Amino acid sequence: MQVEIYLLRHGETRWNTERRLQGQHDSPLTPRGREQAQLLGRILAKRLGAHHQLPMYVSPLGRTRETPAIVQQYAEGSHLIYEPRIQEMSLGAWEGLTRAEVDAGWPGVADGYGNPTWYFRAPGAESYAECKQRIDAWMRELAGPVVAVSHGVAGRLIRGLYLGLPREQILALTVPQDVVWRLADGKIEALKM
Repeated sequence: MQVEIYLLRHGETRWNTERRLQGQHDSPLTPRGREQAQLLGRILAKRLGAHHQLPMYVSPLGRTRETPAIVQQYAEGSHLIYEPRIQEMSLGAWEGLTRAEVDAGWPGVADGYGNPTWYFRAPGAESYAECKQRIDAWMRELAGPVVAVSHGVAGRLIRGLYLGLPREQILALTVPQDVVWRLADGKIEALKM
């Protein structure tokens, strides 16, 4: 894949701090999440200039819509394109629940909590194949450099598909909220301040 992507994960949310599963449900950014979005804006401005013109693809979920509103205070100029194919995977019946609530409602189903493959066991959840297919379709349509604001699992898939990694390696990728990932020339670089 020859496209260049600057990938951001939304800032920390209230549900992140409560350890609640968000999926395609939402909660607002915390003060720390807003600070993370400011940092991402400064990183982009340092790399691309304060007035770059790259299109910014944004998941339509609230936490990802809130993040570029802050990022653009530092790296303005992008026109926003709300792209549902890069939104977080659906976690079905588990959205909004803590791990303890999942364990209580579905004993043993969430075994292996530290391994992200357990997400795909949620009743009514999007499958790995479905999530991968929609993200891959989006990536295949890209032309030229872009900025993308996405999520944890979706961001793993974007990076992993870009590198051609197998599922296990994709789902083991880290998902920090204070890094801009530059995907270019067949490699991925973590941009920080």
